[in-house]
Amino acid sequence: METGLFDKLQDAVVIAGKELMDAAEDFSGKAKLRYEIRTRESYLEELYTELGKKYYADHKGEEREEGSSFEEIDKLLAELSELREDLANRKGASPCPRCGAEVALDADYCSKCGAFLHEED
Repeated sequence: METGLFDKLQDAVVIAGKELMDAAEDFSGKAKLRYEIRTRESYLEELYTELGKKYYADHKGEEREEGSSFEEIDKLLAELSELREDLANRKGASPCPRCGAEVALDADYCSKCGAFLHEED
């Protein structure tokens, strides 16, 4: 009689263990899929951003209706330029005219993009 109880207990433990393993595999599989989805969504957003930047660069000089996204982008770019210049000045540097990176006031070339920083006479 004791062996029958022990066998039933052993069977219950084995079944519970299998169910736990199945649940863990299911959870792991779902987590993996969620990660793959997030990774691809993030990459898609990067592609959209690059496409938008390229489109803006290719069409920024064209006439647009007032209140367009182009107008907002132009405004934000000008504000960012002023803010970067103010920050650079407070740090004893100046922004690169090509890429906006901070460069020392006595530098001849930008260390980020290589642009020549002084106007030729």
